[in-house]
Amino acid sequence: MKQGVIETYEENQLVVAISDLAAVRGALGDLPVGRQVEEHDERLGLALLTLADVGAGAAELRAGHSGLAGRVKRARPAGSPTGIEPSDLDLLIFWLREHFGSAYSGWVPTMGKNRVIDPVRGLPYVGGGGEGDPYFGGSGDPRTSSGANGETIAEAPVLAPPPRWTPRAAKPGQGVRVGLLDTRLYPNEWLAGGYLAAADDLLQIPATGGTPPPASAGHATFIAGLILRRAPGAELVVRPVLNNKAVGRAWDVAREMASFIGSGVDILNLSFGCYTDDGEPPLVLARAVSLVSAEILLVAAAGNHGDIDELRKEGKVKDASWTSGLHDRTPVWPAAFDEVVAVGATDGDKLAPFSPETPWVDVTAPGVNVESTYMTGKVKLTESDGSPTATFSDGFAYWNGTSFAAATVSGAVAAKTSPGRRTARQALASICEAPQGDIRPFAKPDR
Repeated sequence: MKQGVIETYEENQLVVAISDLAAVRGALGDLPVGRQVEEHDERLGLALLTLADVGAGAAELRAGHSGLAGRVKRARPAGSPTGIEPSDLDLLIFWLREHFGSAYSGWVPTMGKNRVIDPVRGLPYVGGGGEGDPYFGGSGDPRTSSGANGETIAEAPVLAPPPRWTPRAAKPGQGVRVGLLDTRLYPNEWLAGGYLAAADDLLQIPATGGTPPPASAGHATFIAGLILRRAPGAELVVRPVLNNKAVGRAWDVAREMASFIGSGVDILNLSFGCYTDDGEPPLVLARAVSLVSAEILLVAAAGNHGDIDELRKEGKVKDASWTSGLHDRTPVWPAAFDEVVAVGATDGDKLAPFSPETPWVDVTAPGVNVESTYMTGKVKLTESDGSPTATFSDGFAYWNGTSFAAATVSGAVAAKTSPGRRTARQALASICEAPQGDIRPFAKPDR
């Protein structure tokens, strides 16, 4: 993987429209990029092209095309950080666009990078349980409570685990299917009967004495509980696209999104995202969103970077390369797509400090000190300043972030959806038209 300014991507892969693939391969044939391996997805109309030696191809471009790197830097959008040299893949893509644009009066192939996806990254902020973690879905480590000295301790859950199914009584969300793309699901007993998942899609915790899983591995489990708590009659369709460290590839995410077409799923929860250096949406996600949103309501987390500029001024942003070009208005994908319901987080009656105040946010829901289902046993925290591990004896935890606000909205919409009578979009509209409780339309900024 390669780290850009704020984006992370596979440094030897190109996503190319299948119809343009032959042209791109022909142009690359003039460069020493080595073997080209293709992976096709006919539903998306895209191919993943893996190159054996991007570095060799870029080296030849640098030697034979004077000023290419400078043109790449000048083409970056206004406001981008300066002094950052383009990567080998940046050079290759830019050269391909120049090559085709010059030869065909401005026409260029449809192509882009294979970005890395993870749960919407949180950022350090004060309040809601202390300083948060910048690497997984919430703004803080999951915890059942915080002791006086900041140590993580486990206590009895506030939520009383109700029975999942009562066959003779209809429940909110009965007959509704909600797709969940995330990490593997831990088979918390509170979730029993509420999901469909292959055996390989379930998270197995090592026996006592084994290496504990990272805290981020419980991301899907936390989200599942939030959805089913609002819509206990719904059925989750679980398909993991993120590993235990909560990292995945946009290509895999898009393919799984497309696989839900025709599946009978009403809502698809997407509590993850990625940033791009140029602020433009990733090609493969744009294609998947365009296809899937025509049939399924897409709900996504709006991002946890809404206060990064203020935190940077206060010296509270940790030293991480991806934060150098990130600002509080940077779009996060897929939430920023028009076709996606982007969900911000509230803390009581106010917008949570980390939730972006941007035009692409559509609705808000609770996102601070949210409680839900979690893994049982010892987990490895990613906060370096606190305890390295925490034990969750009851299978419940607290967490912060727009990831969990999105899950709450998915559950609320599922609860008001009635197959054959009220669609998920109609259910969302009814919530927004007569907001009650803790889910509200977002008052979009006029600046």
